[in-house]
Amino acid sequence: MLVSLKDKRIDLTLKAPPSKSIYHRELIVRFMCGDRSNLDIAEGDSDDVIATKACLDAIAGCKDNDSEVILPCKESGSTIRFMIPVASSCLLSKPNNRKLIFRTEGRLFDRPVKELEEAMKPHGITITRDEETRSIIVTGHMTPGRYEIDGSVSSQYISGLLMALPGFGEDSSIKVTGEMKSVHYIDLTLDSLAKYGAKISFEDNTYSIKGNGYTKAPEGDFEVEGDWSNGAFLLCLKLMCLNGNIEVTGLNMESSQGDKAILDFLDKAKDPACTMAVFDCKDTPDIVPYMAAVAPFFFDEVVFEGIARLRIKECDRVMAIRQQLEAIGVMSEETEDTIRIAVPEEEIDLNDTIYMSSYHDHRMAMTAVLLAARLGCTIDIDDIDCISKSYPAFIDIIRREMTP
Repeated sequence: MLVSLKDKRIDLTLKAPPSKSIYHRELIVRFMCGDRSNLDIAEGDSDDVIATKACLDAIAGCKDNDSEVILPCKESGSTIRFMIPVASSCLLSKPNNRKLIFRTEGRLFDRPVKELEEAMKPHGITITRDEETRSIIVTGHMTPGRYEIDGSVSSQYISGLLMALPGFGEDSSIKVTGEMKSVHYIDLTLDSLAKYGAKISFEDNTYSIKGNGYTKAPEGDFEVEGDWSNGAFLLCLKLMCLNGNIEVTGLNMESSQGDKAILDFLDKAKDPACTMAVFDCKDTPDIVPYMAAVAPFFFDEVVFEGIARLRIKECDRVMAIRQQLEAIGVMSEETEDTIRIAVPEEEIDLNDTIYMSSYHDHRMAMTAVLLAARLGCTIDIDDIDCISKSYPAFIDIIRREMTP
């Protein structure tokens, strides 16, 4: 699709969509409390949230004699990593021959679950892969107790176990080895758990979980605060848009969401005295593509550290970032855990249409939009519909406001 802001003035007030991270957690924890009232698809639900609702609906609909349960995870890493332990605690808490089949789409089947597999195996759960159907198969009899897991790959494994274990009626613990990544996301999980009465403490890299269930039943509908991951995109768009004004609303400045770190990045970008900067991104990988798009226009040189996990997202985002920047003449360098971006020697001036792949990755499609906004040229993005994974409402904004 052709995207261009050339000769266009953009005046918009955009409300950040609900936090996908909090939405997942609220749905799951309330479900564990017995609430089945929020599983219908709502207007504006992202593909990832729809996947979590579908999996919870499948658990709710499971009958005692069902030997197989299909859990459609679409392309949502959060959904599958949360739901493997949660579904196991609900459907495999007693000995049976039931098989849980987690359907995947896109690159999800190739993303790692090894650490979760190793943590759950001593507690009666076997996780295997069906290459033919690209499904993750879970069988066995899940038991409470002491779990041990490597936290250096994904905090989502830990969050999934934290949401699953309180309902067993026996105390459990999770010992985290390695350096914990994206700790802010675990804080979001703990916030949701505490809200509904789960008793969890943390000491010596160990989460201690009381097996007394969730003591507070949910009341009525729930509201989810604005999403700082997509909010970061909108704030970068506000900065990159040369003609007009974009106001961003719906973001909680007191939020525990880690991607609120975009504010520090933007403060430095707007500071003329800050020409070189280094950013530690190990806890905020989702906003690196947006920061990388902004960097060459506001800094002489930027280094993003802690980015190794970007290679195992919906696409290899390290490769994707570098190729998108190269398409507009910006060179970069990478190591295993860093990207270095330097301003080009000559001013970027593009008149022809630039072709960019989204790699069918919502973050990279939005990164291409940021570049189109700044350059004023026409960028032909091969797929904008992938944005529905996290921010479906923005597709209409692109079609209405940003087409040549």
